[in-house]
Amino acid sequence: MKNIIGLFILLALSLCLGCYDDKGNYDYHDFNEISIGRRGFDSAYLLTSYVDTLRIFPELRFKLEDNKHLTYEWVARSNGISFTEYPIGNERDLEYPVSLPSETYTLFFKVKDTLNTMEYWSATAFQVQDLLTSGWVILGENSNGEVQMDMITYSVDTIVLKDILAESGLPVLRDPVKVWVVDNYTANMIHVSTGDGTYRLTREDFKGGDHTHLKYNFFDPGSLEHFTLQDVGQIRNYNRAAIIDDLLFHNSSMIQSSIFQNPANHYQGTYDLFDVGDKIAYNPKAMTYYYILYNKTEQRFVYTGGRAYGTPAGYCDTLKDTRSDVEIFSWKTELDYVTSINSRFLDGYCYTILKDKEEHRYLYSYALRYQYGWESIVKNKKYSLEKATDLDKAKFFGASAQRTYLIYATGSKLYAYDYVAETTKVLEDLGDQEITLLHYDILIDTGTNDDFFYLGTYDPSQPKETGGTLTRYRVVNDPNNILVEKVPGFSWSGLCKIKSIDFKKY
Repeated sequence: MKNIIGLFILLALSLCLGCYDDKGNYDYHDFNEISIGRRGFDSAYLLTSYVDTLRIFPELRFKLEDNKHLTYEWVARSNGISFTEYPIGNERDLEYPVSLPSETYTLFFKVKDTLNTMEYWSATAFQVQDLLTSGWVILGENSNGEVQMDMITYSVDTIVLKDILAESGLPVLRDPVKVWVVDNYTANMIHVSTGDGTYRLTREDFKGGDHTHLKYNFFDPGSLEHFTLQDVGQIRNYNRAAIIDDLLFHNSSMIQSSIFQNPANHYQGTYDLFDVGDKIAYNPKAMTYYYILYNKTEQRFVYTGGRAYGTPAGYCDTLKDTRSDVEIFSWKTELDYVTSINSRFLDGYCYTILKDKEEHRYLYSYALRYQYGWESIVKNKKYSLEKATDLDKAKFFGASAQRTYLIYATGSKLYAYDYVAETTKVLEDLGDQEITLLHYDILIDTGTNDDFFYLGTYDPSQPKETGGTLTRYRVVNDPNNILVEKVPGFSWSGLCKIKSIDFKKY
């Protein structure tokens, strides 16, 4: 309402402004004076960038006769601190597809008589709102194998925006990997990770370029080959761990600097790097600053970060078994890595799936806790996954926030496995559809009973630009049956072939 009132104040001021400007020709004779009617200038406009088109067809009245010696100019002037002016047209009639930043503006229409240099003008007010403010950002690919970004925007109405990287300033990229929207504070940027590198985009208009490449967030921009961001965890606005080009980087004080330093997948006192799994286990629910990794070289769990003095920052340390917990499982497992999963179950359980040489799979459950100013990493239990149907073929994983379920997908089938009851249920068999994404959100859907995940599918009979669909599912908190249902009203088609999604809150 405040914005609307402001628009009408601006409109009232524009109605009081003069209608012509004398440019200094004092040769007194009858001249063809022009007046501009109020049609199109008698109301304020509320417009949405990349959706609305501003159309005004002004009425011109001439004292003597129609004048063909006229030039026209439409200018939108920002009412912010800078009063930036944006030329948006030079024809008599205005048909402008709006692409301005979110702001209130004064719109000026100027008519100049080139014979006697007289200039006439009228004005009105309008406000621009941005569709890119809030919604699901979707990274995928098109039929040429090039990166495409779409968005399901909630800013005005829930609609799909297509190919929003086309005017971003980024080069043509291939092999989409991950989109990461940092919502801890507004100064953070949107990260677009691909096989050709990672670029950062501005939040307001999704603009970037070579100067926003992630390599410039390193002391040595030539230190890595690709700078492909594979996974990342961030607690609040200043503690971040990331896996980039299969290496771990940890920044424990982003308030001082957002620059990444040397790889952290080594122990204190040595710079011999070990291989790490491609996922970071962490717990934003508890706000603990620990990050758990799997050392694939030594086949054991390690960690980095922490609040206490002497905890590893910029390097890793091993997790130690104790007499009281060694019977649960050992942190040194001597098993091969499959994946790690973060969840909101209970106080924020994390899971890691490992396998032995015979391809038997096991689920390691543990919790990262912060209580009474003290951080801890607590073992929960080790489970056999022998009865989980087709788990060995699964590409995508998630974990329920309320039940002891693993959610996983392989090919066209979606499964739920209760790792306590050891029962499996096929949730969906999508036939010819290919499952390309399973996203279990732990940052947005954080209500007490929220237990949602998102499934990306692709119809191979359609072009990759438009063959993707994103559907939201809810796990029902039923103690007797595995129940998962689609959320009514949230299934969006016409998307690119989806690889990664993240939510933009503002």
